[in-house]
Amino acid sequence: MQGINIKEHFKLTAVYTFFAAFPALLQLIVYPIIEGEGRLGPTDFGHLAVTEAIITFFYIVSIFGMSNAVARFYYDFRNSKEGYSRLLSTVLTGIALRGLLLLGAVYMLSPLIETSFADSQLSDFGSYGFSLVVSGVSRAIVATVIALYRNEKRVGAFVVVSAASGIARSLFQVIGVFFFSMSFVGYVHGAAIGGGSIALTILLFTLIRSGVRFDFGIARQIAVFAFPLFFYEFITWGITFADRFFMVGNPAQLGIYDNAMKFAVGIQFILLGLTAAVQPDIFRSLHEGGEKNNAKIKTLSNMLVVQSIAIIIACIIPVMLFIDLFYQTELRASAALIPIVFVRFVLRAQYHVFALPVMFAKKTKELLYVNSSALLVNLLLNWVLIPRYGYYGAISAFIVASLVQVVAVRYVQERVMSINWNLSKVFVFPIIIVALSVAGEYLRISIGFNSYILATTLLLISFTLFGWLYRNELKELVGRVKRTSISPWQ
Repeated sequence: MQGINIKEHFKLTAVYTFFAAFPALLQLIVYPIIEGEGRLGPTDFGHLAVTEAIITFFYIVSIFGMSNAVARFYYDFRNSKEGYSRLLSTVLTGIALRGLLLLGAVYMLSPLIETSFADSQLSDFGSYGFSLVVSGVSRAIVATVIALYRNEKRVGAFVVVSAASGIARSLFQVIGVFFFSMSFVGYVHGAAIGGGSIALTILLFTLIRSGVRFDFGIARQIAVFAFPLFFYEFITWGITFADRFFMVGNPAQLGIYDNAMKFAVGIQFILLGLTAAVQPDIFRSLHEGGEKNNAKIKTLSNMLVVQSIAIIIACIIPVMLFIDLFYQTELRASAALIPIVFVRFVLRAQYHVFALPVMFAKKTKELLYVNSSALLVNLLLNWVLIPRYGYYGAISAFIVASLVQVVAVRYVQERVMSINWNLSKVFVFPIIIVALSVAGEYLRISIGFNSYILATTLLLISFTLFGWLYRNELKELVGRVKRTSISPWQ
């Protein structure tokens, strides 16, 4: 097996992960600025929770699975400049057209949407609905372009686009709150102006270079591949955001819960960055022959799981301290939720490990069945648990649905493409970490254990388990650390 250049891998992983999380990191600056006495409080953050859920929905509809589609079809068109240009133009033109359709739908349906909100501020949907569409479409354009940059290994372009998008959006969010409306509406309009300006620049620049063309042949190929992925994204949206709508009747509690989730979004972006770093190499290995590259695929997958767990656990205490130090209102209560809210995203990293081979095999219909089952479980548990347990019901629903998703995708992956995983590392270890977090949260709410002591205990146990599980690999890594092409993680 050709060795993996560990130094190069970690270098790219660091770049992709940092800039994938960069917009969320900037929010660490934005939220304390706009939160506080005389500024935005828990109820306003509850309103932001609902608008973010709607923006993400518009993002999913407009992108229609295209970021994953272009990452896969890039390998079919990369040897033809003409074919590549037609692929890129078709994808971006499709996103822009879906954005126009969404604007029309919002215009037509605003009166109906307004009647669905009991909250007086949210019910004025016509005043901010168009900005939600612009934000969603802008994210879709940026996500698609940077997915191509990763596969082309155009690191500089990836960095510039990611940084510009994050800075513009955050800057105008603050401007919108302080100079337009001291409410979630100002935040929404600012995000739309900042993100939309960067996305429009990217769209015009890219289409000028590739030409404005819509190839129906390419569009049909991509649609067959992307349609189940669209449903996966929609289902993931349901698993992640449906709880906001179940909790909308109590916007203050929703604001506390969603504040913890806003930081968790940063974790989710980090996981997407980590996955983006390994996805091209895994696809490349599968393209060259999965059986002969089985060891390399295991190496990359093990590193994805380990890096995900290490980053999640390491971020818990700093984020808790940040909230305690810089927040002024009742939103400080969200600090205690950080461990359980963060750790549950370990299951998302597991899902990506088993889903990537299925995705490469273009068996996306099977992923549709897996994710539909998880969504149904999530919605049912949210409906049953949230009225009684509040945000703990939402947390429980997310964990159970994600476990169903992981177990099911593992079963499907084995049927589609057999890979000789070390299941202790990619299956059992992550679930143990989640179980420890659940146990710690139970102790905190039942007998009043200090949240910082529990978070420290979770960190120590997690890294101890990691050291034991990877003891042989760590010894080998220490012995060969100066070599540039090694693969000790199998």
